[in-house]
Amino acid sequence: MRRMTMIGLLAVFAIGAAHATPWFTQDPRTLPEGKWRVEEHVFYSETGDALVDGDRQALPGGADATSLTLHTRVRYGVNDDLTVFADIPWVLKEFTAPDGTKRDADGFGDLMFLGKYKYHDDRDAGTRRAFALFIKPDTGDTDVDVPLLRTGTGTTNFGAMHLWEKQAGATTWYASLGYIYTGDSMDLDPGDVFAGNIAAEHEIGDGWKGVWEVNARHQGQAELGGQDVPDSEWTVISLSPGVQYWTQPEPGQQAVFEAGVQIPTFEWGDRGALEDYTIYGGGFWIF
Repeated sequence: MRRMTMIGLLAVFAIGAAHATPWFTQDPRTLPEGKWRVEEHVFYSETGDALVDGDRQALPGGADATSLTLHTRVRYGVNDDLTVFADIPWVLKEFTAPDGTKRDADGFGDLMFLGKYKYHDDRDAGTRRAFALFIKPDTGDTDVDVPLLRTGTGTTNFGAMHLWEKQAGATTWYASLGYIYTGDSMDLDPGDVFAGNIAAEHEIGDGWKGVWEVNARHQGQAELGGQDVPDSEWTVISLSPGVQYWTQPEPGQQAVFEAGVQIPTFEWGDRGALEDYTIYGGGFWIF
């Protein structure tokens, strides 16, 4: 059933850009003043492993979990250099216990609010740069006894990112570097996060682009009651290939459809659960 779900999502969303941007790497582009960008993003992942001393190990008893998240995002151009957006996730999770018992949970996840300010835009050189600040309130449900069924992180997070873009012929390069302060959940501080991404889009023709991303994430050591938690620090680097398709329904509008997959390829440290893969499909409309 999971295999059919995965194939179905790829079939539905494998119409994927030209004036688009990567989906795992935040870009420095802002909307023109008064423009809206409405997005729908679907992520499906399966988790059957943990990370122990940098090696993948099956979850205890062979348990596994799946997660399907629908992100609705709305962006607005305050002016040509400042864009704000809100992300509203709805999450459906399923957990299979070692004895074969299945449980599921669904509901809204953690909201996110972001502001992005573009401070450099040289069209002749094909370069852009921007800063972004965001807050992710603790709005998802964490009141469940199985962590893999939680729809939120249990913490209020704050983050800052620096964003780059460079156009070189038929290829556009993107990069982002960010820091996330994760806050505390009762006496537990899960450790702050550093994230770095590099992406490239290459024009294939007739509105199509191929996309390749490298996504890195490092979470620092957790603390419980002010004391370090052993074996709680980790780093994961993932590869994320995909395709995009761009069309223009009317003058001044853009519609983009995209699909891809993210696969963890380098793991270090210890993590209680690690996704085997994440399939992505979605798109957005600018008007």
